Amino acid sequence: MLKNRETILFRAELDSLPIAEKNEFSYASKAENISHKCGHDGHMTMLLFLAKKLEQEPISSGKVLLLFQSSEETGEGAQRILASKKLEEFSIDFAFSLHNVPGYKKSSIITKAGSFTPSVESVDIQLTGKTSHAGMPEKGINPALAVSEIIQYLNEIDCKKTTDKNYFLATPIQVKMGKPAYGTSAGEALISYTFRTWKHDNFITKKEALIGAINTISKKHELYIQWNWKESFQANYNAEEAFNMIKEAAKEIQLNFIEKEMPFSWGEDFGSFTQKYKGAMFGLGAGENCPELHNPDYDFPDEIAENGVNLFYSLAKKALS
Repeated sequence: MLKNRETILFRAELDSLPIAEKNEFSYASKAENISHKCGHDGHMTMLLFLAKKLEQEPISSGKVLLLFQSSEETGEGAQRILASKKLEEFSIDFAFSLHNVPGYKKSSIITKAGSFTPSVESVDIQLTGKTSHAGMPEKGINPALAVSEIIQYLNEIDCKKTTDKNYFLATPIQVKMGKPAYGTSAGEALISYTFRTWKHDNFITKKEALIGAINTISKKHELYIQWNWKESFQANYNAEEAFNMIKEAAKEIQLNFIEKEMPFSWGEDFGSFTQKYKGAMFGLGAGENCPELHNPDYDFPDEIAENGVNLFYSLAKKALS
């Protein structure tokens, strides 16, 4: 006997970014070097209008949860909500979210089954040795060789081919060593990287392997090592059933549907929900000439909002029917 579907969740996120706005329209950010450059304000607006539509045109069965989430940009928002266990009060059958995507025709629906966005995590690796006089470097512990070996190792495991099953992108962010004191041999270094891969299980395996290898390098050079992992995003996994619902809903309300061959390369913390609940994320085209996300001249195109609301509403009816 088929279980009656009880609850569907829609999530929108809200963050500003440390980006100075270049636009000069009346609603430009008044905060210095802070602005909405990812369209999260538009996503929140769509969820508010979905609430209004559900009030005006109620769905006869089931519950619709509207989740307004903060801190997506750092990967902390979804994790905090799940850790609160508030959602465990509900029997959630499906979870959906969207993100506007520049470079596609306005209101196109862009998605795929399976991996939709990667697992992403960043790290600061602090290496501590011992300073010494630059004329007597043997009296100290300089991390230079270890830094070189670590960078070489990460370059070797880096696999940029997106279609490869071992795809693992290791992107160097910053490398700092010592201080501009030319009579002193460096005694500390900082290496920062961001890693990403399509499947979360694969990411965990790669992460454990690189931690072991880099710990071995630091031990060989008699360095103390500290790891500071940050901005963790689990891979978004789009369930086949949820993907099909999006496809059918787009067709029903006559929106252009694009089935993407490869996942998007940016991280999105909605993956924490799709790792726990059956669901899917999709893109909503923001216009072929829309500036890219996080560009200083980006602006959310208001005209796509109504179609986003209508697709969410159609999904709610399908999921709870």
